[in-house]
Amino acid sequence: MHVLWMSDSPDSPTGFGNVTRFVCGGLADLGHRVSILGWQTRGTPIVWHSCQLYPTGYSDVGADVLLFYLQRLRPDVLITLGNVWWLSWIAHPLIAANGVPWWLYYPLDGDCGEGRLPESWVRVLRRVDLPVAMSRYGSEVTARNGVAPAYIPHGVDTGLFRPPAVKAEAKAAFGYRERFVILSDARNQARKLLPRTLEIFRRFAAGKPDVVLHLHCDPDDPSARRPTYRYDLRADVDFLAADGRVRITPGMSLDSGGVPVEDLARLYQAADVHLLASWGEGFGLPTLQAAAAGVVPVAVDYAASRELVLDHGEAVPARHFLPGEFGVRAALIDIDAAVARLEALYADRAALARKGAAAARFAAAYDWRNVTARWDDLLRREVGRVPQETPDRAAATVSGARSGAGQPPVDPHASATLSAGVENYLAGLASARELTARLEEEAARHPDPLTIPATPPSASPALAPRRTAGRVFVGGPDDIPVVRRLARIFPGLNVWAAMPVGLDPTGTGDAAPVAVWRPGTRAFRQQLAASVLAIDLGGRVPALASEAAELGVPCIAPACSTEQARLWPELSLGRADAAAAAMLGRRMLTDQGEAGMLCAAARRVLSVLAPGSTCRDGSDDPTAA
Repeated sequence: MHVLWMSDSPDSPTGFGNVTRFVCGGLADLGHRVSILGWQTRGTPIVWHSCQLYPTGYSDVGADVLLFYLQRLRPDVLITLGNVWWLSWIAHPLIAANGVPWWLYYPLDGDCGEGRLPESWVRVLRRVDLPVAMSRYGSEVTARNGVAPAYIPHGVDTGLFRPPAVKAEAKAAFGYRERFVILSDARNQARKLLPRTLEIFRRFAAGKPDVVLHLHCDPDDPSARRPTYRYDLRADVDFLAADGRVRITPGMSLDSGGVPVEDLARLYQAADVHLLASWGEGFGLPTLQAAAAGVVPVAVDYAASRELVLDHGEAVPARHFLPGEFGVRAALIDIDAAVARLEALYADRAALARKGAAAARFAAAYDWRNVTARWDDLLRREVGRVPQETPDRAAATVSGARSGAGQPPVDPHASATLSAGVENYLAGLASARELTARLEEEAARHPDPLTIPATPPSASPALAPRRTAGRVFVGGPDDIPVVRRLARIFPGLNVWAAMPVGLDPTGTGDAAPVAVWRPGTRAFRQQLAASVLAIDLGGRVPALASEAAELGVPCIAPACSTEQARLWPELSLGRADAAAAAMLGRRMLTDQGEAGMLCAAARRVLSVLAPGSTCRDGSDDPTAA
């Protein structure tokens, strides 16, 4: 059977790349003809592990070359591994007309509450010939939305990821002898919430010189330079834990292909606990790899992570659920609860060993050989079947495009030869466009995905329809040492002030002036409403605490101000301490859930102090969420 697989390339140091490597290689070993359209592959086709590896063109997801490969290779089935919303364009009738069944192997790292999925995603899943969920959570949620998927999990190489013969020797190989080692194998991107991982470790590590956090990631990941995630991991480590108890894998770089998997497996063997603080996982390969190595996995009790840690690991409750992209909820792991679980494992090494052994037993069933056998069975059972037409699917069907293998070749440029005729073709084109439009429309309704630094929705749309990412207000020169520290962690902070000041975030002595708006003016309030943080250690703006509460902007200032102490007790300082203020600022810029709670509390207190007050811009009552 000829399979065309499209996803990350098998040599890519990503989770999808890992799956491509093992599934495609395993299917080739079982006798299937496997072609791979690798998203990171460039140049000319090459042979990889008995598979043919083909390059992409200009599109990151192969949109400009897939039709060519389908016509040239004539596979029995197209299997794409990727997020649901990435690949709606495959429903275009030019692609559908080739008669190749489309299977979508997809992650679901969250839902919209009560198991609901975005309607635009459901429409895509209905158009696929066979959706294949990679987690039980994904399968159950998909079924609750009226689509019946297959289910095949990811796997793990239990020959490599296995408990070490001697734990002490495994630790010694990394210089961790006699240390309690927490590993976090997580890409340096927004969803993985590395700032939250560091905060959990900071609190847990207090008074424990024998603990270490090892971060396996690329500190220079291109994802950390995006508008939604501007974060300097090294600077944050220096700020929180400059004592050497946080380590980053030396030489880890996505550009160079990561580290050899054998070295990665040895790193897992040196760990006691694996901590994944991400806001949701479609599967969570590192969690499974940790379990296979006898390492206790710790993750949030949400989405696919839950099924990979229950009974043998630690499923930590979420502190907050916040709406992210497409309205899908992001779960922010409870920091205090995570610290408590780590404390318990640190204190009871016998329980740690029991859980580690149970984790290894759990992972054994996920060996890649078992997973590949499931793919082989599914292919032999399902390819060639004629899917039952539904009204939603029939509109996109062109000349039996969804009827599986065995259809005669069709020239997609000669629509007059299509048996359904031009009308069916145009109907299919309209349906494909509608599908894409629904995705764009639904994404537009949720324009504020979680970002770092945090950018919550505007609390006063009449003044500022949207907040500006990284927009920070400072009262005067007393606050420059604070924002200088924060600017190192969050490059590109957008600072403005109530009086002329200069900001030199790099410490080179070349201070740049920042924009100034005079307090008491509408322009000042507009700028404050668009901000994400306010700092005034010098008390330069007496009304700042109440204005910030009204506009939903966390405000850090000394507690000597009565309004500040009453409205913002957790952000009030006993004295003008730049280091303490920077720590509070980091918390507000990395924890949108906590920032939202403090803002809501401040607005409630403000409504008591000024009963019946309304926002001066004429918007709703300031106590409204």
